[in-house]
Amino acid sequence: MGQWFGSSGVRGTFAQISPAFGFKLGTAVGETFKLDKPVYIASDIRATGDLLKFCFMSGFSSVSGNIIDIGLNPTPVLSYISDIKNTLGIMITASHNPPGNNGFKLFWKGGECNESIEAQIEEKIRSSVIPETYYSPNQSEWDSVGTGSFVLPKPIVDDYISLLIKKLTIKNTDIKLVIDCANNTPNLVTPFTLKRLGFRNVIAINETLDPTFPGRPSEPTAENLQDLISRVVGENADLGIAHDGDGDRFAIIDEKGNLIRATTLINFFLDHLNYPKAKNGIVYLTSDCTSEAASIAENHGAVVKASRIGRNREHVNEARVIFLAEPNKLVFPELGKWIDGLYPALKLLEIVGTDKLSTVLSRYEKRKTLRKAFKYSQNDKRQIHDYIQNLPSLWSKQIEKVIKVDGMKLYLKDKSSILIRFSGTEPKVKFYIESNTHPRNAEILTQLKSELHLEGQGLDC
Repeated sequence: MGQWFGSSGVRGTFAQISPAFGFKLGTAVGETFKLDKPVYIASDIRATGDLLKFCFMSGFSSVSGNIIDIGLNPTPVLSYISDIKNTLGIMITASHNPPGNNGFKLFWKGGECNESIEAQIEEKIRSSVIPETYYSPNQSEWDSVGTGSFVLPKPIVDDYISLLIKKLTIKNTDIKLVIDCANNTPNLVTPFTLKRLGFRNVIAINETLDPTFPGRPSEPTAENLQDLISRVVGENADLGIAHDGDGDRFAIIDEKGNLIRATTLINFFLDHLNYPKAKNGIVYLTSDCTSEAASIAENHGAVVKASRIGRNREHVNEARVIFLAEPNKLVFPELGKWIDGLYPALKLLEIVGTDKLSTVLSRYEKRKTLRKAFKYSQNDKRQIHDYIQNLPSLWSKQIEKVIKVDGMKLYLKDKSSILIRFSGTEPKVKFYIESNTHPRNAEILTQLKSELHLEGQGLDC
């Protein structure tokens, strides 16, 4: 990770992602991408979105070409327009972070920009001579600057919805759904897509756009989805669908009110992909997928490759890639090059048909998982880091092997595994635990918490 770019763009508080920073970033991006075609920019509903958008557009246009604002939109729609226009896209969002945060994600021809491009942008920010509070371009260069303009987002959204519908064949539209679009831009897409698909019994909660996120925090975790869970059970609904703030992530609630684990959904999709007859399609999996995932894909004849957490989508342009999976972040190349939070939910409905969701998905939970995140202060980070580095020696009698790729992954002799890593977007340390039983997972987490002196129950992640 760089100084500003984490595992998913740039994020931070308003003090960090300030108007001055927005202008500097826009200038750095403009200097990196000298294009002869317009680029596109969008934002979610966050209160600072417009301000940061104007600052970025000004910085970009002062050194580069034209930039077109497509207004409020989910991230997948911005990714889509970047893809079909074969150009750069800029999304202003902090995704699932709190409403006071904001940030930028960059897309190149539909896919997220890779680390090498981000590194070039960061170097331009570091070498910038633009003052923090004031910038006046050379007046003699007035005729070489780009322009900023606005287009109505509705036609773009309609085209994106049409793409989703074209890729799906959902026969069972008589079921009852409850959707939770987090008071943010997924409300501009998900309910309208379901209507066009023919779903007649859809109940929406948190359906108003509100930058304070009054309904719930943006991240679609079990703690934050209690209202949705209650509504699914209370309405005797067949399914609940929840989004994060910018619509590239999703969560599924089954008819019993259970939140389906992200790793379970990955296993399910791996068992139902359209594998090529030549049996050499490539699947990319991150280290926080379950051990079942690779086995399922390999049983279908796929070639399984590993990718780093937060970076699997950088492989989307490689030949023969048919699926890229990281818990909560799925890329279906059959749709596009971006992480999409609606297509997988609709694909799930297409495949499950009239069967009960809980029954179908229970087949893909042979291995049990527990994913928890704990916040830390900067004062504690060094202590936590040092302890984690010493774990192989401290737990030597339990450990079979250690892999240091995404943080540290410990494989224990009882066939349990633990991945420990620091978040790339927030001050959190995360534990991804897998074993044969839920009690064993809880036992491992309790031991880690005790030795690390972590308090509370932790947050789902």
